[in-house]
Amino acid sequence: MGLMNYVWKNNKRDIDIKQYVYYISSYHYNWHNELELITVLQGEIEVSINGSNYILEEDDMMLINSNVGHATLARKSNSIAMVIHLNPIYFSSYYSDYHLLQFTCRSYEKTRYNEDFNCLRKLIFEMIQYIKGDAPSEKIYFECLLSQLAANLIINFSPKKISSMEMASNKKKTDAVNKIITYIENNYKNKISLEELSLVSGYHKSYISQIVKQQLGINYYEYLTRIRLREATYALSDFDEKISDIALSYGFSDVKSFNTAFRNSFGKTPSEYRKQLSSERTLNSELREKRYLEDKEFYKLISNKKGIQDTEMTAQEKDKEEKTLSEEDFQSLNEISKSLENLLLRIQRKK
Repeated sequence: MGLMNYVWKNNKRDIDIKQYVYYISSYHYNWHNELELITVLQGEIEVSINGSNYILEEDDMMLINSNVGHATLARKSNSIAMVIHLNPIYFSSYYSDYHLLQFTCRSYEKTRYNEDFNCLRKLIFEMIQYIKGDAPSEKIYFECLLSQLAANLIINFSPKKISSMEMASNKKKTDAVNKIITYIENNYKNKISLEELSLVSGYHKSYISQIVKQQLGINYYEYLTRIRLREATYALSDFDEKISDIALSYGFSDVKSFNTAFRNSFGKTPSEYRKQLSSERTLNSELREKRYLEDKEFYKLISNKKGIQDTEMTAQEKDKEEKTLSEEDFQSLNEISKSLENLLLRIQRKK
């Protein structure tokens, strides 16, 4: 039984990709060089990015651009997402200024099942089945699928190029926000003033909330409250600690303010949440760790997904025999290759 967490690298073709499926839980801020394509498989999540908050429901997809700070939060229990991290250097063979590419790719109720998003979903589901393949034919097939995914993003969600000056300005603000976030993460139990954050970031205190909101869609105090709540949820798994003590230990003025903030964020009181943890026998360490799906869980989950037919494969089937492509697979590979050639020709004409 394996976990749905894979890495694929091919330096000769500038491929550096991660693909995994996991349970999204408490509020986490992320910043990395890779493009991130996130697909909700179950539940509902909130993504905070570029000054806006987006609600992604089941089967929704969103592409987060390179070096853009973002945060995710599960709005429903047992929310599951598939994530692809792709190093943008993959596009360097086609764009000399690949690092300036900015995609706009997000589905919602009206676009969720249109042809473009259906195509992306089908590709990523097929990719995760071949990403751990050992046979040469499977390696070729996976990289062909990746090429088709990239081509579809370029054709159907044409990226814009931002200026080098804008990129530098964005990076400066992102670096400042990262310093603010790090300071909050390390000092959330204490009272944090705007003066402190001004010294940390290098920006005037009157500008702190603005630059944080530009990056995350929420001001610094709301972010601080979310971090306090996140850490408090971990502490609630220690059943010997009183809820009143947890409230005061994690920066809340009293139990009432803790209960109000907790209910507003999670739809239940700290006491109700603790009862849930007790019934599930959840440990503090389990709450903090990223929980990947096992392969059996994943294939069961996607078996009835809309627009995904004949894509599930069990771990036993993949381990029983040496992995080789069937005649049908080769035919599919040829069709994809032809489609990819046509897509690349269209890209060249657009450039």
